[in-house]
Amino acid sequence: MSKIHINGVQKNSDQSFVDEVIKQVFLDSTNNLKWLKKKDKVLLKPALNSPDPYPSTTHPRSVAVVADILKERGAKVYVGDQSGIEHVFHSKQGVVKGSSKKNYHDSGMGKGVDAKFVAFEDGDWIKDFYLYKTKKTVSWPNGFYLTKWIKEVDHIISLPRLSTHAMSGVTLGYKNMVGVLRQDSRTEFHAKGPFNSFISSDRKRSSLKKGQYLDFFNMMVEISLALQEKLRCTLFTATKAQTTFGPDKIVGNFFKSHVSIPEQGLVFASNNSLAAEVFALAHLIHLYKSVPTSVKQTQKLLMFINKYSKELGKESVWKNPFITHALKLGLGNREIELSFTSVSKDFQKTLADMVSP
Repeated sequence: MSKIHINGVQKNSDQSFVDEVIKQVFLDSTNNLKWLKKKDKVLLKPALNSPDPYPSTTHPRSVAVVADILKERGAKVYVGDQSGIEHVFHSKQGVVKGSSKKNYHDSGMGKGVDAKFVAFEDGDWIKDFYLYKTKKTVSWPNGFYLTKWIKEVDHIISLPRLSTHAMSGVTLGYKNMVGVLRQDSRTEFHAKGPFNSFISSDRKRSSLKKGQYLDFFNMMVEISLALQEKLRCTLFTATKAQTTFGPDKIVGNFFKSHVSIPEQGLVFASNNSLAAEVFALAHLIHLYKSVPTSVKQTQKLLMFINKYSKELGKESVWKNPFITHALKLGLGNREIELSFTSVSKDFQKTLADMVSP
């Protein structure tokens, strides 16, 4: 049975309190870091899709607090990612546009973080990426290329954000791992997803053809197969959440993502990726229910046009395509234990009912 540690954070809590909650949840979910040895290399993988601030990207204190704890225990800590196609594009000739490092600082994520930032696009196209392919990566018939940092570190900590997404419906833990892919693999799965016409120029650069079937949900989940042996924790700091559109705060230069700020936010984590995904989705659905009806109308229209992603709350968390494929791959199971701290009884029951198998 997988366990999720969940701590409540009241709205407008000061930074020191939030820091302490993040620390407690992180240590609880990692068994007080008993797996960590001095000089171990640890990669923190945030959600840095854009230069937009939290909640469009990972809560900056998640990165800072987790990095400090690991360094205090003697680890060598790195923060690494490559921003989304709209903001950064990497090719065989080098970086065509953008900088993940600049986005890291512009988003506010780099403030107060005592760890080296690694922009994966700065690596050599051949030397700094490797091919991953197994019998389970059936949605990637030719495998996929990912940053060599996955091989070089001893442990990985995933620090996603809680957000809806115009293409995939939601962007949580599994989609967070898209950032480790080389640009050609990243473009490949986008070309097989809804609204794939928006990356037509990028597809031409990589000589990819438009996908004939929608398998990009499965492709994203299968990325985690390459990381699962080293993934020690998936931690969300959800004092805010994007509850329409996403991943950026402005989508298509027109639609602005709605940000929900609940009276009681949550910090939660698990050492099992599927358990974290299920609970994150349940919490996001709960927050979406409180979005004003007028705001929901455009989101409903988007999901109607999309056809492959359902409006939040229209189906069980267990029917979400990320979760159904993760179950099929054996990344976790339906048996999840919830450990609550400072969360109201009514809220506990609501969330427990939503994740019940």
